[in-house]
Amino acid sequence: MFYLVFTIPKESIHIMEDLPIGTSIYTFSTDGCKTINNAGTYRFVDSQKNSNDFFLIDPYTGRITTKKLIDRDDFCLRRMCSCSKCEIILEVLCVNMGKIFFNDLSIIIDDRNDHSPQFSKSSIIIDILENVPIGYLIPIDIAIDLDYGNNSIQGYTLLEDNSTNKILNAFQIEYTKKNDLLALRLIKILDRELYHSLEYIIQAYDGGQPQALISRLNIYINILDVNDMSPIFDRSEINVLLSESTSIGTFIARVHAFDGDAGLNGLIYYTIVSLDPPSNGTFILSKETGEIHLGKSLDYEKEKSYRIKIKAQDNGPQQVSIPAFAMIYIDIKDENDNYPLITPTFNDDRISGVEHILNSSIITIRENLLNGTFLGHISISDLDSDNNGLVSWSLESNGSISIKELFNNEAFLMFTARIFDREEQSQYDIRLKAHDHGIQSLTSILNFTLIILDENDNAPIFDKEFYSINITETISIDTIILHFHATDADEENTLNSKIEYQLSNETIFSLNSSTGELRLIGKLDREEQSSYEFDIIASDHGQPQPLSSTVRCIINLIDINDNYPIFDLSEYVFEIPETWSNLSPIGHVHATDADENYGELTYKLVYNDMTMTNEWPFELTTNGTLYLKGASVDIDYERCSIYQFLILAIDNDDLNTSVPVTIHILNRNDFCPELINNSTALFFNIDLWFNNSNENFNQYYLELFDGDNDTCTIELLNFNDIFKIEFIQRNQFILYAHILPEREYYILQFRLRDLINETIDQSCIRYVQLVLTIGTNETNQTVAIDTAREYLEALYLISRRSYSYFNLTLLNVIFVIILLSIAIIISLISIRVIYLSSSSCHQRKLRKNRNDSHTLYRLQGPTETQLPLLDNGPGEISLTSSLNITGNSKSSQDENVNHSLENDEQQQIFN
Repeated sequence: MFYLVFTIPKESIHIMEDLPIGTSIYTFSTDGCKTINNAGTYRFVDSQKNSNDFFLIDPYTGRITTKKLIDRDDFCLRRMCSCSKCEIILEVLCVNMGKIFFNDLSIIIDDRNDHSPQFSKSSIIIDILENVPIGYLIPIDIAIDLDYGNNSIQGYTLLEDNSTNKILNAFQIEYTKKNDLLALRLIKILDRELYHSLEYIIQAYDGGQPQALISRLNIYINILDVNDMSPIFDRSEINVLLSESTSIGTFIARVHAFDGDAGLNGLIYYTIVSLDPPSNGTFILSKETGEIHLGKSLDYEKEKSYRIKIKAQDNGPQQVSIPAFAMIYIDIKDENDNYPLITPTFNDDRISGVEHILNSSIITIRENLLNGTFLGHISISDLDSDNNGLVSWSLESNGSISIKELFNNEAFLMFTARIFDREEQSQYDIRLKAHDHGIQSLTSILNFTLIILDENDNAPIFDKEFYSINITETISIDTIILHFHATDADEENTLNSKIEYQLSNETIFSLNSSTGELRLIGKLDREEQSSYEFDIIASDHGQPQPLSSTVRCIINLIDINDNYPIFDLSEYVFEIPETWSNLSPIGHVHATDADENYGELTYKLVYNDMTMTNEWPFELTTNGTLYLKGASVDIDYERCSIYQFLILAIDNDDLNTSVPVTIHILNRNDFCPELINNSTALFFNIDLWFNNSNENFNQYYLELFDGDNDTCTIELLNFNDIFKIEFIQRNQFILYAHILPEREYYILQFRLRDLINETIDQSCIRYVQLVLTIGTNETNQTVAIDTAREYLEALYLISRRSYSYFNLTLLNVIFVIILLSIAIIISLISIRVIYLSSSSCHQRKLRKNRNDSHTLYRLQGPTETQLPLLDNGPGEISLTSSLNITGNSKSSQDENVNHSLENDEQQQIFN
């Protein structure tokens, strides 16, 4: 993230000291450091400053509150601020959504009159000789008021009790504010004989409003007899410049006073009356020699100067000498004894992707954050002064950090200088080196580490672009087929690099999600499926969205000859007629072999063991097609109507399967049914009807024969009201009269048919006639039967002649048509002439045949025992009429003959 840096104009506020803890003193404006949905984050630039320890800043509102009680006087003593103007500078920055705002807040701590002047003692006793001259000064330790300005000590007043002192206004008070010197000046001559002591009160007051605070010191002055000499310092002021690095025990200075008295009256002792600022044990004074030595280490940064007030007093028996006082002013010289102070404040904002590990020098940052992401700020200071406190610094970050300087190079902001890629480099060791400009330069080094946190920005990558393997189909279940492996460049042992494997779809393989091992969990069958293709998905567990990659896996099955050939049908049945040609296929058998490399099949006939191969009329091609062996092979339904055998399908490895084959020979209707009765004429003895004889007088046995051994049927076509045919058994029937015949004879017409597969063969229908002669016991049956038979033969001859002539004429017409088709150039007129000529010839022959048909053989002479016929119908001619060749009888006979010839069914009889 790229940050814009803004500087807010400095603001100044006044606060009173001793505010309650938690008092809100200021709130930074959020106009700049605020967005619509988010306020900025506030913090101190240098949280290590002593002054910052007294304040808190709300990181979200920018409100500053007091953290501790603020004592301005303590700040002054500790040199945290100037005593004349106690000003604290708070340096605050606000970070918000790519923007950084700098704020300088000047806090001026106003003094509260919370301290009254305080004397070190509540009372003192002073001995003074009665003969001291007017103007003699008696030094008095000043009162201390920790307040400053008007609230500090403004002056002193001298009070005395008129009822106690016998001499009034003997002393007046003198106060020099510049040097903080307080003394009582003698303004009247003392006389011990009149008064031995005086009592005074020195009152110190400050300038507080509305009521000044005061403090009182009771002074008791004893007036002594005259002592000749008092101690006198050879120097009342001594100035010393002392390095802060001065060793403890070092001689600093020597005060010296002399006294003209001899003996004990001339022996002087030195004591420290006061030390400003108070510092117990910092300086050690030898009371005999007046030598001052350093008792504690000095620190310019804490105390820059000291004022020591030393008193010299002799040790006379009467202790009546007047002490002498001297001031020693010690200025501390700054030495380069402080290393540059580096104070880092790292950004700790999980939302922005930067975090600081507590109590460490480690910053974590998510990879892929934008260039310019704010990392924090660092302040650099040196408590030394002048060049000793002037600091220069350098940053070694290997190009990972960019900086923006602040506050005259005393602080700087840190930003990322690049977009980090953890996979390229996971951490950066950064060194900040700061040195001052003292003669003996001091250097401070801050080392911190920038650790790049892993983001899930890398998908798993398989070792191969695709996986392919060939395995046999007989491999055992639970065998490890493949081992998939993918790597993830994200950080090891984290969710971002933890890989899980899975199959894209269900197969007969299982995949270990952790190891990537692919195992077989089902039975393989190459014939059912020759290969398996699926995707392997490798996914990490990164958040917020796992990443994945896919690789294709192809598993090819190597074929094993484990499958027998399988025919399409479990049995093959073919039908062929007797007239089947050897050039036409009878049928085709087909088998398949699921094995890939063994699937080329050959076929073989397997005959009955009792039959020689050359006796079979069939042959089989290698592709499974059945034929008759050759043109000379003759199949005859009557000889063998069904053939059964096996056909083998054999693969390349001699695995074979057989299938039964049945060939039905369809019977060709070679023979039409025939009536095999001994006679075509039958005799019916009517006398037997009337005698009720038990003989089968009305039953005639009819037997049919078919050369194809077909089942035949017979049907009576006329006189069905008199005669019936009854089925006895296959091809055997009985003809009988179920009522009394009344005519002389009957020409019975029958239709004979055979059945092929229970279906009537329309192409093989025959018509036959039987003459049934009616007679009595007196009738000559032989003559009657012969006469009837001759009559039928005559009818047959007539029908045959007409049929032959008709056939001849038909052949001529066909021949003419063939000639016309070949010679298409013959005109239509020629065709018409030939047709007319042929038709004329045909008519002449018909007339000639008709004349010939009137001549019939005489079949039988008339007898007296013939029975008259009741009526002559079509096809019914009495024997009497046929024997009397007259015009009428001839005409009747011609009609009967013509009737039989015109009937299509009778024409088929003679065919």
